[in-house]
Amino acid sequence: MSAGRNIVWIASYPKSGNTWVRFVACNLLFGRQDTAQSLNSLAPDIHETGADKIAAHSGLVKTHFLYSAAMPMASRTAAAIYVVRQPADVIVSNFHYAHRSTGAGVASRSEFDRYVDTFIQCRGDPRWAQHGMGGWEEHVRSWLGVRHPFPVLCIRYEDLSASPMKTCGALAKLLRPGSSQMEIEQAVANASFDRMRELEAADIRERRVGIFYKPYLQAAIDSGRRFMRSGAVGDGSRLLAPDQQARLTAAFERILAELGYSGVQSGPP
Repeated sequence: MSAGRNIVWIASYPKSGNTWVRFVACNLLFGRQDTAQSLNSLAPDIHETGADKIAAHSGLVKTHFLYSAAMPMASRTAAAIYVVRQPADVIVSNFHYAHRSTGAGVASRSEFDRYVDTFIQCRGDPRWAQHGMGGWEEHVRSWLGVRHPFPVLCIRYEDLSASPMKTCGALAKLLRPGSSQMEIEQAVANASFDRMRELEAADIRERRVGIFYKPYLQAAIDSGRRFMRSGAVGDGSRLLAPDQQARLTAAFERILAELGYSGVQSGPP
């Protein structure tokens, strides 16, 4: 990377698998990672840390911002890793994340239905739009739909779940071309979903403030809610009613086809 262009973004719409890809990338580049705290040091989250505090940082940075020339540190972009996920699953994950963040009680079906309706009508979560993240399709197109003066590697969440070795291999070609097969295998093993759940449990037990544990979430944590909830592919197709699935597909039909998704069916096409 040149001195002027020294940021590699790990970008995604919220709840699309950004944290998982960050773990894979950091395990690949820096060896086995044992806490979420180390992840925030190696690949800081611009939303939590702030652009000013990471101005001297070079390398990986997490963002949920839409890409534009006005995005913080945009002029320093060397490359981007864009993580995309089936929008039906994005809906489910965001809904549960919101309940964990607010400490609300057990979610009802009516609450979920209202959230689905709002997401479809607004073409994304209105909360994220207020923070410069736009709608779901708008976000995807800002990173993938235009030609950028830097390489962009697209990673589908579903492919990471189904073929983590292949996905990590693609990451290695971008980030560390000399990576051996063993190093790629170790990165995948050390960043598996089960291992991240173990790290979350350890961070909660030790009350290490970071991605997985924050004091204000104690009530939600005590009730059993976790950041690493299930990681399942296809939650959306299981939980959305047929009419909701149809409306979601109609809202995003063109971009779904461009991304290789088939409606809101579970798993990779």
